[in-house]
Amino acid sequence: MLETKKKCANKDHIGDPLLDATFDNFYRDTKSSDGMGSWCKVCQNNRDDSKRKTDEKMNRNDFMVDGQGRLVHLDNVKVIDKTRDDLVLKIVDNARKVQKVMGDFKETFMDEIDAFVYLSAQEYDVKLGGKKGNLTLYSYDMRYKATVQISEFLVFDERLQVAKKLIDECLNKWTENGRAEVRTIINDAFAVDQEGRINTRSILSLRRHNITDPLWQKAMTAISDSLQVAGSKSYFRIYERTGPEGRWQNITLDMAAL
Repeated sequence: MLETKKKCANKDHIGDPLLDATFDNFYRDTKSSDGMGSWCKVCQNNRDDSKRKTDEKMNRNDFMVDGQGRLVHLDNVKVIDKTRDDLVLKIVDNARKVQKVMGDFKETFMDEIDAFVYLSAQEYDVKLGGKKGNLTLYSYDMRYKATVQISEFLVFDERLQVAKKLIDECLNKWTENGRAEVRTIINDAFAVDQEGRINTRSILSLRRHNITDPLWQKAMTAISDSLQVAGSKSYFRIYERTGPEGRWQNITLDMAAL
């Protein structure tokens, strides 16, 4: 007669260790007489989780991860490789600290510049609203200056494809009996880079050509209408010079330029 109950062999089993002898409660084990494991699934899972956490802790303490994501035991890692790893991690850690200091520096002084511009405007009972534009502040002796530049990110919407279609129609008409180099120049302007981005400057440069063809003018209008401001970024730079006739020198905050 088949047993309807089976006792979990885990002495630390929580609750009643006598469970229904089903595969819902016990894992299969073909080596046992009843085909079921000795521990219930809950206890077995808890033991497996505990072992996994112990293994993970052991991995962190006793292994290093190589460039391909493989675990390499510390005994198999050369001393020079360990020393190099320690050096690089130390450099990265300090670089992140410097990066945070620079970020805090920019944020603080951008806020102070905004506050100063607001204060200056109050002398004329003017309230400035919205994003501030480019500006330059000088020290009283004109030896130092701080500049803020706002750079906008420009993108094109679907109307750029309309412009390209109109331009292609122009090219088909112009190059019917002409040189194919004209088409190459236009196509280069619409070419994308490896990230799939269009060169905005190349597209906008097409508008400078003094071409009176109505179809071309319509295409240029489509380009202008498709241009959108996707966002902006502010740049904060500081300069100094030795005297009134000296050249302004950037006080660089770019580590590569030091």
